[in-house]
Amino acid sequence: MSSDTEDIICARATPAGGSAIAIIRVSGNGCHALLHKIFRKKFNPGFTFKSHHAYYGTIFDNEEIIDDALVITFSEGKSFTGEESFEINSHGSEIVIALILRIICKTGGRLAEPGEFSKRAFLNGKIDLSEAEAIMDVVNASTKQAANIAVKQLNGTVKNEINFIKNLVADLLAEIEVYIDYPEEDLSLDTAVWTGAIDSIINQSNTMLNGFTRGKYIREGIQAAILGKTNAGKSTLFNYLLNEDKAIVSDIHGTTRDYLDGVINISGYGVRLYDTAGLRKTLDPIELEGTKRAISISDKSDIVLYVLSGSEGLTDNDKVNIQSISSDKKTIIIVNKIDLIQEKKNQLINEITNFIENHFINFRIIGMSAIQKTGIEEFNTQFIELVTNTSITESTDPIITNERHANKLLESINSLSNAKTNMHNQILDLAAFDLRQSLNSLGEITGEITPNDILDKIFSTFCVGK
Repeated sequence: MSSDTEDIICARATPAGGSAIAIIRVSGNGCHALLHKIFRKKFNPGFTFKSHHAYYGTIFDNEEIIDDALVITFSEGKSFTGEESFEINSHGSEIVIALILRIICKTGGRLAEPGEFSKRAFLNGKIDLSEAEAIMDVVNASTKQAANIAVKQLNGTVKNEINFIKNLVADLLAEIEVYIDYPEEDLSLDTAVWTGAIDSIINQSNTMLNGFTRGKYIREGIQAAILGKTNAGKSTLFNYLLNEDKAIVSDIHGTTRDYLDGVINISGYGVRLYDTAGLRKTLDPIELEGTKRAISISDKSDIVLYVLSGSEGLTDNDKVNIQSISSDKKTIIIVNKIDLIQEKKNQLINEITNFIENHFINFRIIGMSAIQKTGIEEFNTQFIELVTNTSITESTDPIITNERHANKLLESINSLSNAKTNMHNQILDLAAFDLRQSLNSLGEITGEITPNDILDKIFSTFCVGK
């Protein structure tokens, strides 16, 4: 994004498609003068736009009436972008919106690039970079929990926590630099106090970082692939978890030839489920392609749900399929049709455990009955605990959900660890350098020192009207 920030920009802020109302955003100093050329207030043609006022009138193209509209105006310094701006609330016809945008561009504006409104808000000091990124997290939130966390980030939770850590690092750096710069003052050197302060900052940073795994899955969702041999009950389980009859269920082997997907909510996490073709040896080219897609999807998923039939037990086919799953893939073995083998349930689970415990690093085994609709509570608990490495009852919301933030925080922690080592060895110049590196990494989270190319990359992922 290399646009001129002096331009007047415009874009629709509501989704495409006909609707009762559409909103067009316009920002840029001097845009109120542009508005006077295309808008006439009804009943009172002579007026001056005031901040945070709504005006009902008509959009004109020369003398041609385009639409009646409600215009809300904002003065410089009092808008989202920090610039003079306004919003047009027009009727939601696609042609009306296109005509209004064309009039604005013809009168001195231009179409905004993706994320340009938010970028201007950042550049004008209205929001920091973490708050800007939270805007799209709010827009893209697929669960209530994701929306709640994004709103908190939009209101400064990440910024406040990072600034608190930055102040601790800056204070420590100032003490060390005084000692380095004024050796003649005969100041006492107590590296134990300084290394203890670094330990405290690292602990604070790690507490913030530890919630990232949960936060990432809340923000981005979880992908789960259902695998198993044919007729194990995968599609029935898929329908049960999805609570709708989306997949065709049949006793005929190879019914599912391609994958189906659907989204469910498990304890605030958006989960995309993939029902895949049954794994078996086949010469049918279509079924073979379905098998290849099943393996490909499982490789890309965050967790694999391997379904086997309790009535058939752990078959040789199951053993081959299970061993084909990567050992570091988080996996839940679902013993389906558990209602048919109540007396032999524990024996079968022990047999499965003995077979897989030396293969998988992280796994669970649970019994379910997709037809009888039992076992969902245990499934939900085991699923979330395995994926996120935390208890499903944990109530503390993670502060960090953005991978960029987590990477920069980890960089800061590494720099702090290096500073501690150099301080312990009384190499204070290098310790001070490491602390500055830590501050730089933290500053990139809030955007204090983030390079322009990184800013362009971040804001290019935004909606055009944001």
